[in-house]
Amino acid sequence: MCSLASICGVDGRLNVDSVCTVHCVSGDDWNVDAFLRFLTDASPATIKAYRQDLNDFIRWSEEGGYRTPKAISRSEVASWIADMNNSGRAQKTMARRISALRRYFKWLLKNKLVAQDPTIKVLTPKGDTRIPLPLPRSEIGQLLDEEWPQNAFDLRDKLIPEILYGSGLRVAELCDLNQGSLNLEKLQMEVVGKGSKPRVAFMTEITGQLLEWWIAEQSEAFDKGYTSGERNSDALFVNRRGNRIGQRDVRRILHRLLKAKGLTERSPHAFRHTYATHLLDGGADLRAIQELLGHDDLTTTQIYADVSKERLRDEHNEYHPRGKPIKK
Repeated sequence: MCSLASICGVDGRLNVDSVCTVHCVSGDDWNVDAFLRFLTDASPATIKAYRQDLNDFIRWSEEGGYRTPKAISRSEVASWIADMNNSGRAQKTMARRISALRRYFKWLLKNKLVAQDPTIKVLTPKGDTRIPLPLPRSEIGQLLDEEWPQNAFDLRDKLIPEILYGSGLRVAELCDLNQGSLNLEKLQMEVVGKGSKPRVAFMTEITGQLLEWWIAEQSEAFDKGYTSGERNSDALFVNRRGNRIGQRDVRRILHRLLKAKGLTERSPHAFRHTYATHLLDGGADLRAIQELLGHDDLTTTQIYADVSKERLRDEHNEYHPRGKPIKK
């Protein structure tokens, strides 16, 4: 049998000329689990994304004969990026994966598990800068019309777009809401955003009215009439199995509501985009919108300024000396 020395060099790279097929290391040599445990401030969704991105990089590395992080140099990272680009990966996906790898190697270096960080000075592609398309006001009005829900099932479904659009929540934030998260008197709710960061989100008067009815009567009616399992006692919304409502449930609800109105299919996140865009159109300050959305960086919120052409056109016509029509 081949010795480890004959298979791998001191840097951990596989000797591809060796006829021995023994793997010199196990997955533990990449220390991915230990790194993920270090990310105590990250949400489960973020942890899952990090694991997937790092596993993709490790798979690529091992196919090329690189069996440990010590074997990775800046040249290998550059080749990996080039392969992603050649395979047609979206710029936003590439940027996210490089960011994950950069944080991973920074942790390895800090813990003296590698001698150098191969991601230093590696350029990150700019993310996808496509402008999010908000729902027109006419479609929002058509979807959130004044029809009063006929039963608990209709009320739960109506509250989903009301909260997404009325409070600008991410779909995961909506799903994670508990009854204890709400303060109906102040029309606000406690939300846990990305990175497990809490913030206060506000609700409209209509949302508050519907939620008050939901909690007082219809939540229990939904449990009795539409669920088949034991209810999650904390969750604000549950599905037919009594479990906390999930992101797929929300997408199915929106699909059903939009289809019933003859409207274009929209993702849950489109309602968050629409919330921000309509606030900006109404004159809200960009920094206030940043706080409401829970963005760490103002540049993330800045994209909505590009969307808000309606407001720019109105201001142009309002303040330009030639913006008013000629009086006949």
